[in-house]
Amino acid sequence: MTDLSKYEFSRNENIIFYSCLAASGLVVSYLMYRNLLFAVLTVPLAGKIKGFVTDSIIKNRRRRYMAEFKDFLFMVSTAIGAGRSMKDAISESVPSLLNIYGKRSILAGDLSKAYERMETGGENDVSVLRDLADASGLEDVKDFVTVYTICKTTGASLITALSKAAGVIMEKMSIDREIEELVRRKESEGLVIFAMPALIILFLNLTAPDYIAPLYETIAGRIIMTAVLASNIGIYAMIQRITNVEI
Repeated sequence: MTDLSKYEFSRNENIIFYSCLAASGLVVSYLMYRNLLFAVLTVPLAGKIKGFVTDSIIKNRRRRYMAEFKDFLFMVSTAIGAGRSMKDAISESVPSLLNIYGKRSILAGDLSKAYERMETGGENDVSVLRDLADASGLEDVKDFVTVYTICKTTGASLITALSKAAGVIMEKMSIDREIEELVRRKESEGLVIFAMPALIILFLNLTAPDYIAPLYETIAGRIIMTAVLASNIGIYAMIQRITNVEI
């Protein structure tokens, strides 16, 4: 099962990341100091930047996983309502998820493993689904498995309970998605503010190089540029803190 709380860069991803980091460091170094040697300052920050990128990837993977899980809930509710078992419902949902999300579907891969464990390994569907929920670390997935476990243990109406649980979870996910859209919109507005100083400096370099030359040729100018760069980093950190809403 896929642990959504972790992500390891592949060899190609590492190459792309460090290439982009080096290129960005050179661009910022030249733009702020007109000296490419300042790009070495990105070296001690590489680990922190990579950690930030990893966190962003994990958030996106969780967001995509939840979108896939929402469709899976609908498929399972329909299949069980038609008299299928959970194992059969999982088996039937995998091709549909692959058709919708392609081979990059995380949930489809995990469901394939879950079905294999139940079909070949003879494992209990409850324990397999619980492993799936624990690996995902997502409350909505855990809630669904809890409802299914209670129904199967107590003999309650599985069709009614799953349909209601699926409806509640999907409604909650819809609200979460609306909140995410609002947060993403505010984050985009913040990124515009973050990019403005660099765009202004670039504009002045292109249109009035003599006007901005003292910022590159004097000690006071270097200090001002460093202060601009530091404040820009602080602005970005503040934007991330403001828009980091736990849903």
